Amino acid sequence: MIEVSSEIAAAKQNEDYIAEVYVYDTVAEKEIVLTTEEYIAAALAPMYSPNADQELLKAQAVLMYTYILRRRKDEALSPTPDLHGCDISTDGSQYPRLMLGKDMTFDYENFRAAARAVKGVYCSYGGEPISVAYCYSAGLSTESAETVLGEDIPYLQAHQTSEPDAYFTTVTYTSDEVFARLTTSDAGYVLLGSPSGWITEKETAPSGYVKSVYLDSRFIVSGSEIARLLNLPSARFTFRYSESTDRFVFTVSGSGSLVGMSQRGAGVLAAQGYSYQEILKYYFDGIEIVGGF
Repeated sequence: MIEVSSEIAAAKQNEDYIAEVYVYDTVAEKEIVLTTEEYIAAALAPMYSPNADQELLKAQAVLMYTYILRRRKDEALSPTPDLHGCDISTDGSQYPRLMLGKDMTFDYENFRAAARAVKGVYCSYGGEPISVAYCYSAGLSTESAETVLGEDIPYLQAHQTSEPDAYFTTVTYTSDEVFARLTTSDAGYVLLGSPSGWITEKETAPSGYVKSVYLDSRFIVSGSEIARLLNLPSARFTFRYSESTDRFVFTVSGSGSLVGMSQRGAGVLAAQGYSYQEILKYYFDGIEIVGGF
């Protein structure tokens, strides 16, 4: 067990601006200390071109700072043992992916500039940092938290986006590939009979978001879990099985959770002259944008 340094413990009790972010390196098994500017730049780099519109980058920078504020508060209440006292880790499947060290292959100045421009700024609802949500593309509309998470969060409602299309992706699998992905999952779903009966819809939102499906008419599985197991870009999908070709064809709209800010849609708004504040208030209902110095 790694002991948390007294400096880190003291800093975590400070309710003023978070100047440093503590990242647990899961490979080296040690903590990495980044300035908040470095953390935001490292988080923006995997998401955007360094030439992206500054208002878009500032909107995302505010979300990344809000995220750390919320993480710091949550960890103070209920520490995650695997983080060893840090805020997040380098596990990109659990926390935002960071481009660090040798991965820094180009100039970060635009990312750093965005971070500096909104230093200390965050999104608040009811006096607390919001739970941050964003996705690459929401197609023609984002989804509400109630649809995706089963929880009605006032500031995470569905919104039309400014994206020029529904961002469709087609994913094709043979029945053997579907069988392998589902039966070797942690749940170990057992699929019997004809592949045509392996997956059937149970509940779908009016937008097309798949809330749940039946697997082999026996297991009820969420659409987001099916999307994860089959590596689909999102859980807003339709599908069909062809016996003649032995193929499952999934047609998917959007990419990511579909909740919160659509990065693709936000880019269109920025190009239309929206400020970062206007972008954030477009996607998050009733929030306040506070802080900064």
